[in-house]
Amino acid sequence: MLVNKLKDRWLRIIAVPLFSILSTIIFYSDEWLIHNQSFAKCFGSSFLNTLVLWHLNRYIVILLRNYFPSIKQTFSRVWRQLIFSTLLSIIGSLLITKFYDSIHFWGNKVSMNDYIYNVVVVLFFVYIAITIYELNFYFREWQNSVSETEKLKKANLQSQFDALKNQVSPHFLFNSLNTLSALIEDNPVKAIKFVNQLSVVYRYLLQSNEKELSTLNEELAFLNAYFFLLKTRFEDGISMIIDIDEKFKHFLIPPLTLQILVENSVKHNIVSVSKPLLITITTGGDNLLIVKNNFQKKTMLVTSIGLGLANIAAKYKLLNKPGIDIIENPDDFIVTIPLLLN
Repeated sequence: MLVNKLKDRWLRIIAVPLFSILSTIIFYSDEWLIHNQSFAKCFGSSFLNTLVLWHLNRYIVILLRNYFPSIKQTFSRVWRQLIFSTLLSIIGSLLITKFYDSIHFWGNKVSMNDYIYNVVVVLFFVYIAITIYELNFYFREWQNSVSETEKLKKANLQSQFDALKNQVSPHFLFNSLNTLSALIEDNPVKAIKFVNQLSVVYRYLLQSNEKELSTLNEELAFLNAYFFLLKTRFEDGISMIIDIDEKFKHFLIPPLTLQILVENSVKHNIVSVSKPLLITITTGGDNLLIVKNNFQKKTMLVTSIGLGLANIAAKYKLLNKPGIDIIENPDDFIVTIPLLLN
């Protein structure tokens, strides 16, 4: 699996023969021009040496890429690569040279200078190979980054569409207008406030389309307006407690996250005076936001179950951030959301 991740088949097919030819022509030309060795013999020797040393160093690349897979870990990966590859290449070069010397491959005794020269040549090509692998890695990561950015843009557009489709739905508007209609006759002052809060909700929904992240403070201000509409509609059937540490007010979350969670609570649970729904929003350690409601699931089937939570989870995944945590037990439904540093 790790070998396939390198995607270096064509690199090996091209680079190993190319390095062998360059080595034979540039560094060992004396062998076939002066010392009467055949070019084929010199190239064959160089090819075998390159093939063995390339794959030994390639294994180190695979191993370190497994332990240090991200661009942020480049320094940790590269300095280890240089140390291990240098040691491995020196040992490999010395052993190969010793082997050729023991079988009198070149027809003469190999001197100490020859050993040193071979090590220098090997390291020259090894460092080039390491550079190629790192540049190739950077290029692929850049491609992935561009691809992920496009996915994020598409996901944002889709989530914006879903948000408008689900939150500004005819059903939501119908309920709001019904509530407003009753208020106009019974409580005109409250009706005016209802209209104001309704405009705040719709304005924020439209503005949120332009942002990838919002501050928790902005989300809470929007949520208060949204919850006012719910409270006016359900009265004593619903209540909400918000206990947020001030230091977290400027942290970031994806837009509409809190609204989606509150709406899910209303959509999937019984909301009545006899069985009131309580929603609590608190902060915890490790920069976490905790949204909890008492669990009193509706007996009738509710459509689009899980889409809201899946939408939030997808946003965090595409932002390359820790995911949300969902706990469902007989009494409570709890969603824990990471707060992101501004």
